[in-house]
Amino acid sequence: MKLRLTFLTLLFYFNQNLFSQAELCPPSSINVFGGDMENIVSWGEPVGNIGCGDYAVNELPYTHQGSNVGTGDNWPVAGSQGEDVAYTLNVAQTTTFDFTLCSPITNYDTKLEIFTSDQDCVAPVSTGNYNDDGQICSEWDQTGSPYTPSELYGVTLQPGQYYVVVDGYGGGTGNYELSVSVAGRDINLLANSVKTAWLAEQQKMADTGFSQDEITAYTEIVMDPLRYAVQNSSRDIPEECGTFATYEVYNAVDNSLLASTTGLSYTHGDLTNGTEYCYYIKTVYDEGSSEATETGCGTPNSWEPAPPTNVYAEVWDEEVSLYWTAPDVNNLGVPYTETFDEGGLLDLWLVDGGDNWLYDEASGNPAPSMIFNWSPSVQNYDQSLYAPVIPLGALTEATVSFDYEFDNWSPTGGEYLSIEYKTGSDADWTVLELFDNAGEDFPFTNFSYDLTGLSGSLFFRFHAYGDDTFQLNWYRIDNFSVTAPGRDTRNEYDFMGYNVYVDGALDNNEAFDSTDYTVYDLDNELQYVFGVTAVYEGAPGEANYESSPVNVTAQPVYVFGDVTGVVRDPNGATLDSVIVTSGSASDTTDETGEYYLWNLDVGLNTVQVRRSGFYTATEDVEVLAQADPTLQDFVMSPDMPSPVGLNAYPLDEQVYLEWREPGGAAIYDMAYYDDNFEAQIGCGAPCSFSVRFTPPNYPALLTGMVLSFQGGGSAVAASVDAYLDPSGSVGGPVGEPINLVPSADLSAPAELVQYQFDVSGAGVEVSSGDIYIVVNEAGSGFLGISNDTEPQSSEYYDRNWVTTDGVTWATIFDVVAGDPGLTGDFGILAQFLGAPGMNYAMTASGDVVEDAASSSGVISNQNNDNNDSERETEQPENMTILNQIYEPLNPVPADVDRDDLVEYRVYEVDVAGVETFVVSTTDTFATVTASPNYVEYCYNVSAFWNTDNYGQLESRHSNVACTVPYALGDADFDSDTDINDVLAVVDFILEEDFPTEDEFRNVDVNMDEEINIADVIMIIDIIYGGNARTMSYDMSEIAYVDMLTDYKKSMLGISIDYQGPIRGIELEIEYDPEMVNILSTGLAKLQEDVMVTSKKMENGKFKVVVANLNSGSIENNENMYLNIPLQFNGNDYQVSTISLKDIKIAGADGSIIRSLARTDLSDIKAIPVDFALQQNFPNPFNPSTEIRFDLPEADYVNLSVYNMMGQKIKTLTSGNMTPGYHSIIWNGTNDAGSKVATGMYFYSINTSQFQSIKKMLFLK
Repeated sequence: MKLRLTFLTLLFYFNQNLFSQAELCPPSSINVFGGDMENIVSWGEPVGNIGCGDYAVNELPYTHQGSNVGTGDNWPVAGSQGEDVAYTLNVAQTTTFDFTLCSPITNYDTKLEIFTSDQDCVAPVSTGNYNDDGQICSEWDQTGSPYTPSELYGVTLQPGQYYVVVDGYGGGTGNYELSVSVAGRDINLLANSVKTAWLAEQQKMADTGFSQDEITAYTEIVMDPLRYAVQNSSRDIPEECGTFATYEVYNAVDNSLLASTTGLSYTHGDLTNGTEYCYYIKTVYDEGSSEATETGCGTPNSWEPAPPTNVYAEVWDEEVSLYWTAPDVNNLGVPYTETFDEGGLLDLWLVDGGDNWLYDEASGNPAPSMIFNWSPSVQNYDQSLYAPVIPLGALTEATVSFDYEFDNWSPTGGEYLSIEYKTGSDADWTVLELFDNAGEDFPFTNFSYDLTGLSGSLFFRFHAYGDDTFQLNWYRIDNFSVTAPGRDTRNEYDFMGYNVYVDGALDNNEAFDSTDYTVYDLDNELQYVFGVTAVYEGAPGEANYESSPVNVTAQPVYVFGDVTGVVRDPNGATLDSVIVTSGSASDTTDETGEYYLWNLDVGLNTVQVRRSGFYTATEDVEVLAQADPTLQDFVMSPDMPSPVGLNAYPLDEQVYLEWREPGGAAIYDMAYYDDNFEAQIGCGAPCSFSVRFTPPNYPALLTGMVLSFQGGGSAVAASVDAYLDPSGSVGGPVGEPINLVPSADLSAPAELVQYQFDVSGAGVEVSSGDIYIVVNEAGSGFLGISNDTEPQSSEYYDRNWVTTDGVTWATIFDVVAGDPGLTGDFGILAQFLGAPGMNYAMTASGDVVEDAASSSGVISNQNNDNNDSERETEQPENMTILNQIYEPLNPVPADVDRDDLVEYRVYEVDVAGVETFVVSTTDTFATVTASPNYVEYCYNVSAFWNTDNYGQLESRHSNVACTVPYALGDADFDSDTDINDVLAVVDFILEEDFPTEDEFRNVDVNMDEEINIADVIMIIDIIYGGNARTMSYDMSEIAYVDMLTDYKKSMLGISIDYQGPIRGIELEIEYDPEMVNILSTGLAKLQEDVMVTSKKMENGKFKVVVANLNSGSIENNENMYLNIPLQFNGNDYQVSTISLKDIKIAGADGSIIRSLARTDLSDIKAIPVDFALQQNFPNPFNPSTEIRFDLPEADYVNLSVYNMMGQKIKTLTSGNMTPGYHSIIWNGTNDAGSKVATGMYFYSINTSQFQSIKKMLFLK
């Protein structure tokens, strides 16, 4: 039965329960605790009276009138001062006071400061409470001093002996009246600080004639931190009380002496529970006995340790976890002190919100301590350090104290440390003090807070939050304590923790205070009795109290299952050194071939067996939650050389397969950088850098990596993952990551450092597509991965990938917008076991990088923060730091003796991966039936071998190669190539329609990645069999093309000078559609079975396609093949140019023959009916005039100017001219270039068919 404990605490004071007597001082308090058939009586030490003072403050409120004249200068009051008077103030409990000299009696310029001192009165220390001139006093003798008398309001003092010193500014003396009272005014507490008051006093000293040197000297003394050193609250009994001998404990009922002791407590035993007993205490000195304390009473009660409640169990595989509710106990260790040394309640200190609160065993006051560190750098952070929850029992007051050190980086004012607490049922935290980083940093300083109104439990935290932890260096917290008046040690009956018993046997080593516990190494399906007891502090020298156990029965169950078996070869012989894995479980067989995998998840598990020289085998095993393991044996076949590099090519209802001979497996390296790293790259944040690898043959087993770093890389906790992309989508890492390196220090100095990793045990096999190797920076420092930036290799832009958010991947080229200082090939090399290809890696070196800084977002080629985090990461066992530049493995594909090769076997593989044997062959190629067309067919190939020990064995199958068979020229996918397909191709050429990817593949018959007239002719050959192919022709002959203009007929003609057969023509003409209209195109020589089609394209383009649809050639008329009628829309003197931009000519076999355009431009214009010479304009003229003339046909033309004497002075033109409307400007000069004289002139035109003359007048 649990009984309520009765506490009676009486504090004895002289007046107001605050002060002791002046002589033969009694104990300061009495406390009686009722236990089981006993009372525990405790008390406080006597408090002295006057000490080093001149007067004692022996009552409250207190008033005393005095003078400092002739008292001497005994106290180091701040600043300029003189004679002083000290008042002793004995404080038995934390109290807030008001001190003032405001009075009509005060008639001089006063000072007021509070000190403590040692017993010998030789080492006074200021509390920092100081004032020169008060602020609110309105009544004093102003004739004596114009300055307000000194005042200190709201001064909180801890228990101890203090000296309130009255002094005078500048050595001033006079009368004063001091008043002391318990604080009750709402005053700014900063006014009590010497730091606040001193700023005003410096100005006062300057105003009253002190020199700057004197002011500086005083300031150095006042601002010396040693002047305000925190004092130890413990002290001896004051000498003024007497020479201490002992304490006497009396029965207050009959005044009988019960005991004498020099300690501060006494246990009165053999009492009757339920009966009240009362006591008083005296202090005995050599000089006599003090007066008694007030009477304190307590009632002993039988006490039963309260047990925990609600005990229950959760069962696991060979484990049982116990949970319970804590008993309603009085308190858990008040006083509580935490120096953060190992042990104690250190594990109960909790943090949340991030990783910046750390346990620092290297530093403290003294070491160790808790530290809030800037690294990792966090923005908009909110992190708290929680002290253990302290049950308070009956306590309602407590003092919390701790040492706090602050080291700042930048005084931004945006970083905060809030000191907060909660109690009872409080929902919100109460802020005791809020620190920011706007000011200067400071060393370890003790902070103490008196808390009142407490109930239940005390919750305390250090709440760090703000904009950016980088702005700080650190906060450190040490020497945390929670104390309460009258509680100096842990008491008997205080709650300590719990014990756990298993079938009556104690399972834990010492009592613990968490409300959960897990018992390990139990036998499944066996029932156990688990008991939990509560443990309480025992009497001094006695065993601790322990409650009765609260029992619960439970039996662990099989949550996991095991798999075992034997691995053999095809002959039944057991195999050793076989690595057997399933998930994270693994085992290696010995000579018995046996393996055992423990604690696998229930359900389907994939078990894999690997051994060098044998094929890797896997089985899906159903694992059961039971005692007996699931049996799964394996037969491993020797790893025979297998075909590699299988490719599939589509035919019409057939697939052509070809592969490479088995070359045996070898370890080879792949990398995409060249022989020098010019830069490095990183971000100092959670970034990841990746390289996409495509093995030359499949399958390829990833066995190792070499990672290169330089340039001051500082990533001390990076990790490495692999991602498989079987489809080769080239979209960045996809799917679930395969962790290869959980954490490794990949930091590097300025020069190149290479780390080699053996990941052969990870079992990562690439069966198709790509594999991405990803290095995760993880925010542990600047990565500094080597980067090959010169020369830029655009062919590898899609090989190097980066993410800055862990989700979205993009190529480094895209992320940094092609910045050449950042775009490059990362220093990641992958090593594979498989059929090697050509050389895929180079030996790369890297010097100290001196490139200019370059950055894009968080990505940079420089460690801008010079981040050099402490290297605490334990390096993984599979990692080697190379001492010299890595030499890549580039083996040459090996030749295989084919004498033992029986045959190759071709298998069709369906969408479910089921293989069906198709055909066998001794060649490295095969054509297999694949009907119908337009369905994807997939195949792989194996090699069948004769062996000496195992008979005939089949190799592992090659990679899977897929293709879709189709009919060439079949544009409409009906598996029949006909004239409809020809017309569809012509539509593609004329852009009447646009082909899909599959249509393009079908009709690009010559596979030149272009659809043109050649494909049309070849499709016609497919339909008709290609009659023109039998014609003889010179393959080296060049076809010369001319675009001729017939102005009389307004027609273009396409002439081709070529002796061989022409079966198709495709041409494109550019023209101005506003000036020229092109009409329908026709053959120069009419011919059956020849298709001529054309289309006006956008932007003045005209395309023509001509083809003989009966496999014959196109006939010509004196080399003229096409006539293209025109309509000119311009005026008489406008000219428009038509150009032949492209022409393709299909020859006898349908292929494009070589051609050269000799004439590919033509001027199109209006043509007159008759010859004519027009009158010049303007006329008369100066300085020039225009002369127009009309030519209905081409002719030789002479146009000249004559003077009045018939002399020719200027030839304007003389030569062959095309038909049309022409104009020439005469600028009034002769053939010599000189200006002619004013006058009448004649101009004359002469052709073979026309002569004419006209006159004109030139004026100056």
